[in-house]
Amino acid sequence: MERFKLERVNNFIMEAITDHTWESGAVFNPGVAGKNGEIHLLYRAVEGNNYSSIGYARLDLKGNVLQRWDKPVIAREWPIEKHGCEDPRIVFFENRYLIFYTGFDGKNPQKGENARIIMAETADFISYKKIAMVGPDRQDKDAMIFPEKIKDKIAFIHRIEPNIHLAYFDDIEHLSKPEAAYWPDHIKNLQNHTLLYPVFNWETKKIGVGPPPLRTDAGWLLIYHGVDNAMTYRAGAALLDINDPFKIIARLPYPILEPEKEYEKIGDVNMVVFPQGAIVSNNELQVYYGAADKVIGFAVCKVSDIIDALWKHRS
Repeated sequence: MERFKLERVNNFIMEAITDHTWESGAVFNPGVAGKNGEIHLLYRAVEGNNYSSIGYARLDLKGNVLQRWDKPVIAREWPIEKHGCEDPRIVFFENRYLIFYTGFDGKNPQKGENARIIMAETADFISYKKIAMVGPDRQDKDAMIFPEKIKDKIAFIHRIEPNIHLAYFDDIEHLSKPEAAYWPDHIKNLQNHTLLYPVFNWETKKIGVGPPPLRTDAGWLLIYHGVDNAMTYRAGAALLDINDPFKIIARLPYPILEPEKEYEKIGDVNMVVFPQGAIVSNNELQVYYGAADKVIGFAVCKVSDIIDALWKHRS
């Protein structure tokens, strides 16, 4: 059976600007939002010894950069961020853009305070406000919410290795300030909140959500990354029930994008494609991804084609 694959566009579309100290080392792992036929893109920018902040660019729908700010829009300010603001994901929710990124303090990765999820917001991609640190009090990454409520609840996805988990909240305030017992109870019963486990040989080590879920007529389209025992990062796809995301309608047993180009194989971290932003425009799925932790790549397909491929692997 022929495997479905995303199609790359223009090789990589953004790289570091060496004249800008804050993004002189690498740019990668972008989140995106589509508006008025253009793309707002937030990306991880690296300087020095892997210190990160978040930059902004505006693109057309073909991946061409129209505007790029010469200063970061989200900088290291909080103690948890003293080594980095990393890997932003963007969700348009209730008339504002919510941004979920990783705050990294540079300490021992085995300690829970090492990496935590920060939620911020913007209305215009000009001014930004940090709202709160969210999620459990332990190492947590790859987080965001669904772009609409499910059964009148906010659905929050996060990743405690090696699995993808889902938690429900009444509203943004509840997500920001849950009751004291909420996360301890969630962690104690984590198996009841697990959305996806690693299943296939290309994702044996761990998995994590890529872009925020995309609503389609067939269900929630979930693009995620999988890591094998050789630490190669690939992109996969699953289809979740609209009203109950814990119900997996379909899941491809093979990756839809994997390191093949030189810029995906060789970089600051070799053998990585890391999807993190996606939009749908005129039945075209556009996926923006980090390549080898060095540059930003861009790949596309027809929404109908990826749904057809998933439909062949129904649960």
